[in-house]
Amino acid sequence: MGRPAEAIAHVLADSELAGSVAYVEPFRPREGADADLSHRLDRSLHVFSGAGTPPSGRHEVAAAVLQAAGLTDPLLLNFGVSEANWWIQYEFAPVCRASCLVTYDKLAEWTALSTRAQLLERVRARLIAASDRVCGMSQGSIDDIPDAVYVGHGCDEAWHEPDIDAREEPADLAPIPHPRAVYVGAMSMRFDAGAVGALARAGVNVVLIGIAPQPDLIEIARSQPAVHYLGPRAPAHTPAYLLHCDVGIVPHTDEPFTRTMEPHKVYNYAAARLRSVVQHAPYPPALDDVIESADDRDEFVAAVLRAVSAGRLDDAQVSAARDLSWRRVTEDILASA
Repeated sequence: MGRPAEAIAHVLADSELAGSVAYVEPFRPREGADADLSHRLDRSLHVFSGAGTPPSGRHEVAAAVLQAAGLTDPLLLNFGVSEANWWIQYEFAPVCRASCLVTYDKLAEWTALSTRAQLLERVRARLIAASDRVCGMSQGSIDDIPDAVYVGHGCDEAWHEPDIDAREEPADLAPIPHPRAVYVGAMSMRFDAGAVGALARAGVNVVLIGIAPQPDLIEIARSQPAVHYLGPRAPAHTPAYLLHCDVGIVPHTDEPFTRTMEPHKVYNYAAARLRSVVQHAPYPPALDDVIESADDRDEFVAAVLRAVSAGRLDDAQVSAARDLSWRRVTEDILASA
């Protein structure tokens, strides 16, 4: 379901905004066995995870979740527009007082799923029609839905810890010279390795943190001393890296699917006092004064150099960025639902 769903579920469970809260993951495929549903508590959040083919017809899974989590007249928040979300809608909407579809992209526009594009378009259309309300975590995901509400994303929970700004510089980051441009996230697709190489040749050290770098990106990191792939880090450990870099980057390739999304990472960049530069990607209007957008590699490099020269964000800008919290997103969704 993704980090936004998890973050919002924890906000609801840990606050006065809701009573009991259940987080339900889609059933994992499994052959040769009956379906089963596990239940555990993560802090005060009820987490349900299933495997196999769930039963259909009598909403047995929904009934089990409501009973185990003690839910009464619940609201369904359905995150995403895939086939799994259609099952969520089918299974839970009849036992909920209302359903709200929360979307962050148009999955049918992803070229990697081109063979399923027509099916995904129908699934999305039917989810929209079946839901009582639609909220978009990106503007591009709802630009064809007249009554949808844009809610954006939020910065991660760590940025509200009292001592967050005192995080020490990580040992593997310390030897890398400034200026440092940092990227945190997956690098397996829709990532412009050439833009990273161009930035390194312009004199900026590029720090890459995340999973699944493309082969061409690995080669660039091997051949260019100013490109540093540090590998994956747990979300709880990334703030220290951001706090000791100079600019955040999002070097996407130019694809229709990318333009339906909003990079969540720019919220965390701003919370870490970093200006951001995105390529071929929209960004949240709330961060308009601390983000530049580029349409090609030359513009991208020039924008990063300007961001480095402009320096880190001031206290007022950081405070505003950290106010863009997951609680704010949650409150906006509940207000619309």
